[in-house]
Amino acid sequence: MTDLNFEQLVFSGGGTRCFWHGGFLETVRRPLALTPARIAGVSGGALSASCFIAGRDETLLEVMGTTFDRRSQNIATSWNEVQADGLTPHQRMYREIVSETLDRQAIAAIADGPSFQVLLAHPPTRRLPKWSTFPLMAAYLVDLAVRSTPKVMLPTVLGADQILVDARQAARDGCLIDLICSAAVIPPVFNIEGWNGRPVIDGGMTSKAPMPDPNEGRTLILLTRRFRHLPKSDSCLYVEPSEAVPADKIDFTNREKIEDTWRQGASDGRAFLLRHGLGTDAPAYAHDKTQGTRDARGS
Repeated sequence: MTDLNFEQLVFSGGGTRCFWHGGFLETVRRPLALTPARIAGVSGGALSASCFIAGRDETLLEVMGTTFDRRSQNIATSWNEVQADGLTPHQRMYREIVSETLDRQAIAAIADGPSFQVLLAHPPTRRLPKWSTFPLMAAYLVDLAVRSTPKVMLPTVLGADQILVDARQAARDGCLIDLICSAAVIPPVFNIEGWNGRPVIDGGMTSKAPMPDPNEGRTLILLTRRFRHLPKSDSCLYVEPSEAVPADKIDFTNREKIEDTWRQGASDGRAFLLRHGLGTDAPAYAHDKTQGTRDARGS
């Protein structure tokens, strides 16, 4: 029988696909008595992790859904928007959503919560960092298609590196919102943001499942897409959606898709519990694998 006691919890990225996290955890959190000592997140998973710690998962679903209701296009629709946001409004919208969801009480809960780290990536050069990400994105897409594993390799070969940032300290310093937004900068469409004087981009370019540091104990790793190859270890349990989720990664116009993605996560959570002998009323189709990695940086 699989050991379902987890000292660590990892949230992968995936844009709006991360609502699968919320639905899954809504279902399994209490049956698993899930109270991890260490949490790590990357890209949109950094926001998922924040909401898990602060109890804002359903708040995020409502805030983002309401924001999407007011938007019909994923690109700028006027010259004023182009001047304010560039080609897309996503970066501005995301910051507004994060700021509304993570209020003072939520940030205080994160500051006083379990160890929480967010993965950021650095582009290869500080000169023209935005344009240097074109080959990185190409390498990332090739890696995803060919290697199909959470352990991304090719962008690091081109010079991208990564850092785990203490999100609790960021909350205490009043810059948690900046950290969560910096974690989701998707090159080259978004404007490059900085952290501690260095340009940063979406950490998912270098790892889809960053392990906490220190990396100790059993780890539950929540993905938002299916991979053909998962690293092997007895210390980790990877959980993947049973099928491709409805949400499109950066579609900021469709409330129904993120709500359907949440519901799929909840359904997969019920199936997960049934698979492991903790439930009796759901079909056993959630796709999970008791394989993983102990690599402290997930690289």
